[in-house]
Amino acid sequence: MNIRKIAAVVVMAVIGTGSVDAASTNDAMPPSGPQFTNFKDGDTVRNPVIVRFTSAGATLRHNMGHTATTMPLGHLHLIIDAPRPAAGQMVPMDSRHIHLLHGETQATLHLLPGDHSLQLVLAGADHHAGNPPITSAKIIIHVVSAIGAAE
Repeated sequence: MNIRKIAAVVVMAVIGTGSVDAASTNDAMPPSGPQFTNFKDGDTVRNPVIVRFTSAGATLRHNMGHTATTMPLGHLHLIIDAPRPAAGQMVPMDSRHIHLLHGETQATLHLLPGDHSLQLVLAGADHHAGNPPITSAKIIIHVVSAIGAAE
């Protein structure tokens, strides 16, 4: 392969990682960006809700460097029942915006019965969403039991 072909492949690879929401026309390519691994849109679940995910193409690193993987872009945020922050905006720090600072690949939630939206957002070390934002698809899960509720 000549230098021009190699450069073209590298440029296409970089351009192709910009947004998870973009549809892929190549089924052989794995999805880029964060993905939920144990839930899909419309699933019915019980408490505690253990949400598992992957960074799909980006690897994660604890701020102190204690894990074997790295992601220089920042870290994931789990958005619960809230809109995704706009491009370039800071991800808030509250109960609906879970900051996964330590390279976590799952989060345990205790949600009230009913429908809840979940979305993953990759943000920089400064907690600002990228431009364009790198996100998972937003999914809706249905929780059927409260914490400690008799069934």
